[in-house]
Amino acid sequence: MEELREAVRTAGWDAVLAEVSAAHGWGVPGDDPVLEPWRDPAAASRLGDVHESLLADRVGSGSFYTPAPLVEWVLDRVLADAGTGTTVLDPACGTGNFLLAVVRRLGPDAAARVHGTDLDPVAVAISRLLLRIEAPGVDPAVLRANVRVADGLGDHPGAPYDAVVGNPPFGGRLRPRGPVAARAPGAYTDTSAVFFQRALDLVRPGGSVAMVQPLSLLAARDAGPVRDAVRASGAVVDFWSSRTPVFTGTAVLTCVPVVRIGVPSDEGLPLPHDEWGTLHAPALGVPSVAPRADGVLGDLGPCTADFRDQYYGLVPHVREGGPGAPLVTSGLIDPARCRWGETPTRFVKQAWRSPTVDLQSLRAEGTLAAWADARLVPKVLVAPQGRVLEAVVDVDGRWLPSVPVVTVVPPPELLWHVLAVLLAPPVVALAAARYAGTALAATAIKLSARQVAALPLPADHGAWDDAAHLARVAQAVPDDEQPEALRAVAERMCEAYDDRAALGWWETQVRSRRPSPRVLTGDISSSSASTSRRRD
Repeated sequence: MEELREAVRTAGWDAVLAEVSAAHGWGVPGDDPVLEPWRDPAAASRLGDVHESLLADRVGSGSFYTPAPLVEWVLDRVLADAGTGTTVLDPACGTGNFLLAVVRRLGPDAAARVHGTDLDPVAVAISRLLLRIEAPGVDPAVLRANVRVADGLGDHPGAPYDAVVGNPPFGGRLRPRGPVAARAPGAYTDTSAVFFQRALDLVRPGGSVAMVQPLSLLAARDAGPVRDAVRASGAVVDFWSSRTPVFTGTAVLTCVPVVRIGVPSDEGLPLPHDEWGTLHAPALGVPSVAPRADGVLGDLGPCTADFRDQYYGLVPHVREGGPGAPLVTSGLIDPARCRWGETPTRFVKQAWRSPTVDLQSLRAEGTLAAWADARLVPKVLVAPQGRVLEAVVDVDGRWLPSVPVVTVVPPPELLWHVLAVLLAPPVVALAAARYAGTALAATAIKLSARQVAALPLPADHGAWDDAAHLARVAQAVPDDEQPEALRAVAERMCEAYDDRAALGWWETQVRSRRPSPRVLTGDISSSSASTSRRRD
């Protein structure tokens, strides 16, 4: 059935494209009055939009084409020094937005030097036709050779090129693509990042790669090998990002790194050793900080996150109230506050007022008994995503964390020191910049247990001791007094890190922090959403 639908779609488009070709004097005689509307170049230019709008599974296939201003931004960077022989490749060309824009910039002769591949034969046919309308003198045989139905991750006979550009398909898990699937550095590396890495090998020294990427490229663990490949290939000489979606119909946030091949990395934008979130930080208004540090949070004790085994293993033991251990979801954690019993939350798609783990039942069943004993100790619980870092101290070791809460277990005498670190404006700004792009919301901070462990400790231990005392006060005072108490912690921790640059920004983030979506968080099914979109 799928093959039949594709055949019907292709046949329909073949008929449309034959008419457009005839209107421009190619193929059958073009004097039929019915063809007159197609003689307007503006009408033909809408073919790509029509093709996109008619796709049956637009989101599933990731078929979202690049807005013209972003195409122009890219070409401003990669064609600044273009000569008469400049060659350009778009390995996921769709209906040719990038290729057409190159020809319009460099002149009709460039139509013979633009190259594109795409798996959609209709999109390739539209791209070829639009290029021929833009450059009527181009040899159709050259277009057929250069703009092909092919996998963009495969071989490219025209390589090396002067530039590789485009907007490749996005997808959270790389779909098998025959032998080229081996190009993916990890099973969960986004498909677009694999295209980006492949492009680095297709450009001559001095040439450029500029491809639209999901913002997660900057900090996602599985994109790490791609970032390493960029660093080894050249320098990121320019960068674009947006804090709002630019593709209608999808919430995915995007960026465009511009890489100059063969240029020493220190001649480009400063790149942190691991995550590149700092490139996106200016778009978020996150201040630049340089805290004076002495060690990392992981030095004080283990930072751990639990997984599906613990999440689902708790299900038969959770009750509404009664004796046992309070189950603390991420939505119940505010800065220096636990809202358990005050505010509803969700666990396994069910609303709870006071979710409680029946410890007697849990220990009798046995599977999670050792896990529970390891968690029922004095600790700090950290919510993994919010406008600021949100953490609370469990002084008596009575609470059990629900996935995806991060647990930090320092020596009991350092519990409040850990909380002070997590409330510190320089640390919050550092985390917001370093890991930008990993959260579902543009302005949120999302940390893994490993990233929590990597947060810096302050160099001024005296100021830190003072702030730890103030953090204890902040957790104990009534709600109406807490803003002032939190500010006192923040000011003293700025002194501990010798960096006050983020204090005002941190206060704004705290004030504008929306009420936690407690009826939506704490459910593992709501923390694994993904979005796909694709193409030029």
